[in-house]
Amino acid sequence: MNLLPLLFVGLGVVLLLAAWAVWHQGRRIRECVRDLMALSDEGHPMDWPLQASKVLRRAGIGGMAWQGQWFGDPVQGQWGNPANPDWTGLTLEAGPDCSIELSWAGLARTNEARALALVVVDVFVQSWLSRMRQRTQAVAVALAQRAHVHLYWQHDMRNLAQWVGLMADEFGSASPQQLPRLAQRLQQQAPLVLARAQKLLAATQASAPATAPNTLQSARPVLDVVAEAARLAGLPLVCEPSAEAEAEAGALLIAQPHAGALERTLDNIFSNIARDGTARVQGRGLQLTWTVYGDQFRARLLTPHLSAPWPQRPFEPMQTAGGSGLGLYQARLSLRDVGGELTAETTPEGIAFAWHVTLLAQRQFF
Repeated sequence: MNLLPLLFVGLGVVLLLAAWAVWHQGRRIRECVRDLMALSDEGHPMDWPLQASKVLRRAGIGGMAWQGQWFGDPVQGQWGNPANPDWTGLTLEAGPDCSIELSWAGLARTNEARALALVVVDVFVQSWLSRMRQRTQAVAVALAQRAHVHLYWQHDMRNLAQWVGLMADEFGSASPQQLPRLAQRLQQQAPLVLARAQKLLAATQASAPATAPNTLQSARPVLDVVAEAARLAGLPLVCEPSAEAEAEAGALLIAQPHAGALERTLDNIFSNIARDGTARVQGRGLQLTWTVYGDQFRARLLTPHLSAPWPQRPFEPMQTAGGSGLGLYQARLSLRDVGGELTAETTPEGIAFAWHVTLLAQRQFF
């Protein structure tokens, strides 16, 4: 009976020591996690295991090995104890051709210590994945931006090719009496085509897409952009401004990026009309009515009906039946990229396109 108090005291001391050990281990793990998070993230993602090795050793990790593919290139590394097939392992997937097989050896002898060490390993793994995904996502964004620009280049090249094809067809089928009229039209359109071709050539030769400055020197009158696009397609155009807008016609300037976007949009719409036999037989020109609302130029463009039935969803890309391909989708996307918009509806008189772009405020430059 006299030994019972001593037994309870001894048991209490053991529990106290165990609690202290767990607390001490937890404190060390917290410090390791804090030190991991404080490490610099400016290095290469594949340097992260070596960069974090000192902290992982303090957490009870005796060795680590990794191998895999990084953008298709083989990578591997190791620190600490020699690699062993019995080590704990997992696979890190950071994107296409970016996969790492990771394994490690723990030195902890108790379940509590192993569990706490795994907390540090988990933080290490998530940090490594974050570093790898930052790189792979940056590459994905760059490729998406390049594809977006290439899509516009292809659209512009297609418009030039369509113009060449249209002129070749008209010259090939023209009678001797019609040739002077076609030659005069070619003489009028050639400078516009040359300017488009030079811009396209400059864009394809640039190392990176250049952003035109929003200055008055590079600004263009929005009505000139519309008129040149119609003249390039060989279509007559009638503009009908509202009474309020007519007084401001001389100040309707848009920045160069907006002008380029509007050119792509109108080229797509006008080229569809220029090569459509039904639209040409109707003999009706383009009717543009416009107004100014705040800093926006708002226009309604009425075009002739085309030979093909107007699709129910004209802006849906890659439709297999009753669709409009990519053309109108790109036309709307061009304006939306610069804060504009394009809609369309069929009317008894023809197809009505409504669009708007932001005008350049001249007063901000004075």
